Amino acid sequence: MTCHRIALLSGLVLFALSAVTSAQVAGVRPLPIPIQTNSGTLTNQAKDTQTLFHHLVTVPEASSLQIRFGRTKLPNGCFLRMTSLADGAVQHHRAETLRQWQGASAWFNGHSVLVELVAEPGTSPTHVTIDEARILRADPSERSICGSYDDRVLSEDPRCGRVFPIGCTGWIIDDPNHTFITAGHCAEDDGDIEVMQFNVPLSDETGNWQHPGPEDQYPLDPESLQMNYVTLGEDWAYFGCFPNTETGLTPYEAQGAFYELADNAPALDNRTITITGYGSVSSPVDPSWNLVQKTHSGPYAYSEGAIIGYTTDTSGGNSGSAVLDEKTGLAIGIHTNGGCESEGHNFGCAIQNPGLQNALDNPLGVCRPNIVAFDFPDGRPESVLPETPVEMRFTVMAVDENPLPDTIAVIMGIDGDDQELSVTALGNDMYKVVIPALECEQDVDFYIEAQGDAGGMAYHPFGAPDDRHGLVVGTITSEVILDVSFESGIPSDWSATGLWHASDTSCAPGPSCDGYGVVYYGLDSSCTFNSGSTNAGALSSPAMPMVIDGGPLELTYCSTLQTEDDSGWDIVQVLVNGVVVDEVDESPDWEERSVMIDSISGDTVVVSFAFDTVDNILNDYTGWHIDNVRLIAPDIDCDPDTPCPGDADGSGAVEANDILLVIANWGNPGGPGDVNNDGNVDANDILLVIGYWGPC
Repeated sequence: MTCHRIALLSGLVLFALSAVTSAQVAGVRPLPIPIQTNSGTLTNQAKDTQTLFHHLVTVPEASSLQIRFGRTKLPNGCFLRMTSLADGAVQHHRAETLRQWQGASAWFNGHSVLVELVAEPGTSPTHVTIDEARILRADPSERSICGSYDDRVLSEDPRCGRVFPIGCTGWIIDDPNHTFITAGHCAEDDGDIEVMQFNVPLSDETGNWQHPGPEDQYPLDPESLQMNYVTLGEDWAYFGCFPNTETGLTPYEAQGAFYELADNAPALDNRTITITGYGSVSSPVDPSWNLVQKTHSGPYAYSEGAIIGYTTDTSGGNSGSAVLDEKTGLAIGIHTNGGCESEGHNFGCAIQNPGLQNALDNPLGVCRPNIVAFDFPDGRPESVLPETPVEMRFTVMAVDENPLPDTIAVIMGIDGDDQELSVTALGNDMYKVVIPALECEQDVDFYIEAQGDAGGMAYHPFGAPDDRHGLVVGTITSEVILDVSFESGIPSDWSATGLWHASDTSCAPGPSCDGYGVVYYGLDSSCTFNSGSTNAGALSSPAMPMVIDGGPLELTYCSTLQTEDDSGWDIVQVLVNGVVVDEVDESPDWEERSVMIDSISGDTVVVSFAFDTVDNILNDYTGWHIDNVRLIAPDIDCDPDTPCPGDADGSGAVEANDILLVIANWGNPGGPGDVNNDGNVDANDILLVIGYWGPC
C-alpha cells in the first residue's frame, strides 16, 4: 500500500473516531448577576483598624457564587475580607492577590457573601467597586460508562484538582515547579480555566456542587497557559497557578504529591489503566457524588500514534484526567473523550504528543523553573580597562536541581563572535574565568549556562542566549544632560498640557524634595484632578542630544502620587522617546525614583510625564507632583586621566606605593586602589599593578 493511501486511511480513521466520541467537560456555565456597588473614596482617620465599608452580596437562587470586583484601590494596610454566610469560609484580598485573581473572589458556598473593606490606621485613601456576582448553571453532560453500571468509587488522590469554571480535571505533574496538565478543550476559550480547586467536598443532596474553602483554591496564571485542541490525540493544556491567598502555599506545597510522566505511552497489552477525576453522575448514583473526585480502573484497549484508549468509566468533568498506567505508576496520557457506547472504550491524548512535549520543554509564567541560582560575590563587572585581563568569580548553587560542574560555561561575545571561556572550579559552588585583554570600545557581552542533574538548563541572565550581560571596554564616565528643579517654574523650552502646571507645595503631602517649587498635575483649588470631565496631559522636556547613541541612561525624579490606582483608569506613565520606562507607584509621601533605561532609539532624547484619567469617575484623589528631574547619560573614556594603568597614586610610575595603596583600600567597592575600575579593590588590582610595573 502506498504511503499516501496509508496517510489517507489514518486520517479517515481519526475523523471517524472524532465523530463518534465526545469531549467530557461538565457543561458548567457561569452566569453574571449585576451588583454595581461603589464604596466611594474612604480614609481611616481612627487610631485602630476599621471596617470602612461593607456590603452583603445575595443571590437568592444560588447554591454558590463568586464575586467580581471593578475599580478597586487597596493601598498598603487596606484589604478586602469576604465571608460566606453559609459555612463561614473567609478569603482576604490585598492588591497583589486581587490582581492575581483577575479581580475575582474564590467560589463560595451559599447565596450570601459579606464583603468588607478594612483599613489599618494611617493608610492612604481606598475604595472598592463590586461589579457582579457569578452563579453556576449546568448543561446535561454525557457519561461514557464501559459496562452496565457506573463502577466509579469516591477517591481522595491529592494530585488531582477540579478545573473551574469549565468543569474539568487537572493534575499536578513532575515538572520543576510542579504545575498542571489538563485537556486542551478545557482551555479553549478565555475564562475556561480560572481556578484550581482541591479537597472538594461532596455536593448537596440534589447534586449542586459545593466548593472547598478559599484555602484550597488557586488562581490561574494566564501567562503560563499553553494549549492545543484540534482533534483526538491533539488535545492538551499545560499551565500553573499563583499561591493561595490564605496560606501562601502553591498547590504542590499544600498537596504534597504529583504524577510522574512517562516518556511514551506503552505498546498495547493487558495492563490496567486508572482514571481519576471530577465527573458528573446521574441516577441511580448518589447525587452528592456529582463533580467530586471518583476513580475507576479498566484494561488498556487502544493505541494508535498519539491516541490511546481504555475501558474505564468516565463522564462530563473527567476531561483532563491523568491516564495512569498501574503497571509503572506513570501517567501515559490525558483523558479527553468518551467513546464507550460507540467504540467500546474511552480515549485520551498520549503523553508523547510533540506539542505537549515542546510546551513542557519551554514553560511560561509560573511554570518557569528556577533550577539553580547564580551570583557574583565580587559584583558583576560592567566594565574593564582596555588591554587588561580581569578575573571574574561567580557562584552556581542548587535550587530545584544540583548543577553539574562539567556543564557550567561562560560564553562571551566579542564583536558578534561567541567564544567559550575556560571555567575553573574553586570549591564551595565558586567558579572563575579570566576575561581576556580587549580593545577599547569593542562590543562585548556574556552569559553563563549550567545544566541540572535532572536535565534542566539554567541561564544567567534568564533569557540567555538572546539576553546577555553587556561589558564596556574602557572607563565609564557619565554626563548630566538634564537637571531641572522647577524653582522658577516650568522652563520655557519644556511643554505642558492638561492640568500640568508649576505649583507651590500646598497640595503636596509635605515639603518638596528641595523645599521649593514643584510641578503638579491637579487643581490647586481642590487639591484633586477632578475637573468635572475626563482630562489628560503631558509634561515634556526638549529634545536633548545623546552623548552615546542608544544609552543606557539613568533618570531620577521625585514623585508623590495618589489616584484610584486601578488598572485601566488614571494612567500614569513616564516615557523616554515615546516608550514607557516607568509606571509610577502610588506614594502618599515624596519618594525619589530611579529608572535605568537600557537602550533607546534615536540620537536625541525627550523625557515625558503623562497622566490620563480615562473617564470622569473617582478623580477626587490628590494627583501627581514631580520635582528634581535629572537625566544622566554614560560615556566611555579610552584615555583615562591616570597616566598609565596600575598607577594608583598618579605619580607617573607603577611602583611599591601603588601596591600599598591597593592594600590599604582592600575590599572597598571602588575608589582609591581600584586601578582596573571594576568596582572592587581586590587581587585583580594587585595583578594589574605588577603587570605594568615601572615608569609610565
